[in-house]
Amino acid sequence: MKLKLLSLLISVLALPLRIVEPFRNSIRRIFWLVWARGQRNDIPASTQLDGPVRIHGSRRIKLGDHCRIGSNVELQTEEAGSITLGREVRLNRGTTICSYCEVSVGDYTLIGEFVSIRDANHGIEPDALIKRQPHTSEPIIIGRDVWIGRGACLLPGIEIGDGAVIGANSVVTRSIPAGAIAVGTPAKVLRSRNNEAVQMAKTNV
Repeated sequence: MKLKLLSLLISVLALPLRIVEPFRNSIRRIFWLVWARGQRNDIPASTQLDGPVRIHGSRRIKLGDHCRIGSNVELQTEEAGSITLGREVRLNRGTTICSYCEVSVGDYTLIGEFVSIRDANHGIEPDALIKRQPHTSEPIIIGRDVWIGRGACLLPGIEIGDGAVIGANSVVTRSIPAGAIAVGTPAKVLRSRNNEAVQMAKTNV
């Protein structure tokens, strides 16, 4: 008898959750969008947020329409840095973008989980402590319809052409041509997406 009553009580308590379930994702995204608007009031209403987004620094950040941003993404701008995301850009959870200069991401680009994109480095001159040296920075420009795999690291001064693919855990130290597939540490071009021989790979050796 006690088990039957307990089962009935659990069913009654679970009923509101079952009613709300179809709307849970929408409610969650509205909540996180309101939370993000507390940090940046100009975030488009079409933005989908899967969780908290950390926005730091000078906050020179511009998002295109219909971007989707995963939980625990970090967007940081310092000094003259700026971050621009095009239309329908997807940033998966745990990704960090930090700019002291410029980071630009083209329309429809997909960025995997835990990707690091930083356009600045600490100074490393031998006559001073590294932590006390100013940053050096160069822009990072990511084209349209690019796919950057999980855990990749993009370093200052690179450009990734439209339609390129960067393999998971790659470290991109040089620019990658449009339509190329590049993997490794440092990332090297393997081939183009249309399977043609890639003459441009010679520049990445």
